[in-house]
Amino acid sequence: MAGSFELIGLDEIKEALGERWASLAARASELAERGIKRRISDSDVLQVLGETEFSICFAKLNREAAVERAKQISREIKQDIFAELPEFSSSVTVKQYVAEIELKKLAGDTGSLADRLVLTLRRMRLEADRAILNYRRLLLKDFQLRFAPLWNPERAIVDLNRCVLDLSLGCTTLSQFQAIADPDQMVDTLADMDCLALTRALEMLHRYGRASNVAAILVPVGYQTLTRTSTRREYLKLLSSVPEVYSPFVKIEVTGVPSRPHVDQLNDLLFTVGAMRSGLTLQVNGNTEYLSALDPTPLWGLSCNLSTGQLRDPSHRAVAPSLMEFAKSNSLRTMAHGANTIGLALAAVDSGFNYVSGTAIHLSQDTPRAPSRLHPLTFPKRISR
Repeated sequence: MAGSFELIGLDEIKEALGERWASLAARASELAERGIKRRISDSDVLQVLGETEFSICFAKLNREAAVERAKQISREIKQDIFAELPEFSSSVTVKQYVAEIELKKLAGDTGSLADRLVLTLRRMRLEADRAILNYRRLLLKDFQLRFAPLWNPERAIVDLNRCVLDLSLGCTTLSQFQAIADPDQMVDTLADMDCLALTRALEMLHRYGRASNVAAILVPVGYQTLTRTSTRREYLKLLSSVPEVYSPFVKIEVTGVPSRPHVDQLNDLLFTVGAMRSGLTLQVNGNTEYLSALDPTPLWGLSCNLSTGQLRDPSHRAVAPSLMEFAKSNSLRTMAHGANTIGLALAAVDSGFNYVSGTAIHLSQDTPRAPSRLHPLTFPKRISR
């Protein structure tokens, strides 16, 4: 049995740390090597292939035991690195590969056993990389862009369409991709999906805008896409190319913000995007404590996803009071997504949200709706008092 380990996700850290990179990277490599040695026997063979790559030949383990040992080593390497070098904790992972190799396949006149094991493992990694690229291609090809009308309860009209990424056709592909992709590959793919969502939304505006006076479109972009230098650069380049005639109809929604973000970094990102596109919305889910340190200047609105929040109980009529207070004190619009039951829809309306979307309001559709009155599919009429 043979296994290899590689530290993945160091490029962004290298850029951020500057002159401190060399010493910290060497220490990370040292910690990884020490962690491996702690978990291998005297009869196992360890070969250090570089600062971020290591190869082991397990002398006495079967495949199942070798896979489990590789996972154990991977976990311990991460724990050791993150404990001593917290700078690495946000984006570094340890990727392991395990292969069962018959000795007869290693026979040859050239190269040591360890060298031939390394070649076999690297060939295995190339095959895994090909599979990742294939899943990524299918994922980007199969996902559909849907439009969920955002209903204004006070006026009973639709004047916003929220883009929803429908992954139902590629859900198996997505789970397979997540299982084998490293964090960098996942972020790159999600960033490409963000770019495709913006592009397809603009195509819809171009196709239907003049004919039916399409309502504005709320386009999501992931927080990870914006925090990573390379993907942020590409997304902002695309955003800057939006024709001026469509500017009033394109609003950006920053999604996927962690529950405890670095608020200064979040403020910088919001100002950067807001400088290019007014009408910026921030999605807030879970913890709302950081709102007190948030600069509302570039924001147009706040949103939340009801399906992951506090409104599972239809009798609960208040949601995230701090979110509503922050929005009200800064004159921001509020949006509730995912009102997929009557109880959630009622709770959102009673909580005072300016816009509500979800299947209890209206089904998502292939094309954006024009500004118009909307009578929700299952929304019960209120009894006036």
